[in-house]
Amino acid sequence: MSRPATEAEINLGRALCPELPWEGGVVNEAGQFHTVLLANDQAVIRMARTEASSAQMPRSIRLHNLVAGQLPYRVPTACSAMLEFEGRNAVALRFIPGTAHAPHRGDPAVLRRIVQDLAAVDLQPLAADLAEPFAFRGRWNDGSRSRCLGYLSGQLRTAAESVFAQIAQLDQVPPSLVHGDLAGQNMHWADGKLVGILDWDLACAWDPALNTAYLALWHGQDLVEQIAPDAEQARRARIWLGLMGLERLSDALSRSDNPRLDKLMRKIGPRILRAAAAAGARNR
Repeated sequence: MSRPATEAEINLGRALCPELPWEGGVVNEAGQFHTVLLANDQAVIRMARTEASSAQMPRSIRLHNLVAGQLPYRVPTACSAMLEFEGRNAVALRFIPGTAHAPHRGDPAVLRRIVQDLAAVDLQPLAADLAEPFAFRGRWNDGSRSRCLGYLSGQLRTAAESVFAQIAQLDQVPPSLVHGDLAGQNMHWADGKLVGILDWDLACAWDPALNTAYLALWHGQDLVEQIAPDAEQARRARIWLGLMGLERLSDALSRSDNPRLDKLMRKIGPRILRAAAAAGARNR
């Protein structure tokens, strides 16, 4: 998902950080909202892909700068002014070394510490620049629920109904800082230690159990109870994992390109059942 940088993109790097080398740079196009120019080990250039992400960039950069002062991990803060490039905003961010952690594994103690560090962040200085919960896909509504329940049957339908019934209670959980996507290239590791966390665009004040759920999706869902700081957060993380699975089902059912629903259900079906079991555990 990378390509050589164009001359215009290299010139953008020169305009934002003229003291750094940009020749021979490559552009990572994997991000949904931004492309990133990489050419040296001091800064990267973040370029908005859409008008919406361009409009959000000033808020996002302020948030990155504020979060960086409260965490023991590196956060990519701005090291240039913001410029317009091809009609959208672009900015230079400080380079964060490291690579993504291998999936389906991880030290639960290290991951639990990340959850605790995020929960310790003071939300008040961030409040004006945080995103809203459900900012990525939007809140569940009657249509998205009905779409899922209309497809499911038997035990899975009953389980999904139980999981959906938990949303109102989840809304009442005292919020803390939730990153929004603690996985893959958003977390840079070196020698088993977390160096930095990237892409805070969707960070918001929400149920802290979501951070456990996001980490478990990448590092292994069998680790939920070891990652969560307590049993109640583990229980809610299981419910969130079920809701995330139902979100994927709703998205797939909205598509017109004949997605492999059988393959998807083999993946998310067990998550929905475990989420329903977690929901029932509180009622017993």
